[in-house]
Amino acid sequence: MNRLQFYFKSQTAHGLHSPSIYSLYCELLNPYLMRDLSYPQLKEALKKRYSDCSLIEIQSKIDLAKTDQNTLILFKNPHDQEEIWNDLHSHSAVIQTVDLFELGILFLKPICPKQHFYLRKMA
Repeated sequence: MNRLQFYFKSQTAHGLHSPSIYSLYCELLNPYLMRDLSYPQLKEALKKRYSDCSLIEIQSKIDLAKTDQNTLILFKNPHDQEEIWNDLHSHSAVIQTVDLFELGILFLKPICPKQHFYLRKMA
């Protein structure tokens, strides 16, 4: 997917129907997209917010069947490796995904409904 296709598919906080993703977007993701929050700061904030989860960063395909259920996965530049991103995105262990174009976030939290979000910065 190129950036223009992503732009038309993505949304801002308006219209988000998930309270948890809305809150995450407003508090962390939009500031990150607006460059008010650096990547290391985002990682630390996610670790605090999801303290019951493991947070891992990946750059290549991993075996999600061997990954703990309460895991948050950060995947930088997922559209540079579209095939890997699509495989991870569609895996049954992945409950929610957040696609920021430059960063993909995969949630392996079994208490959530399966959903996929494409989010862009709010001007």
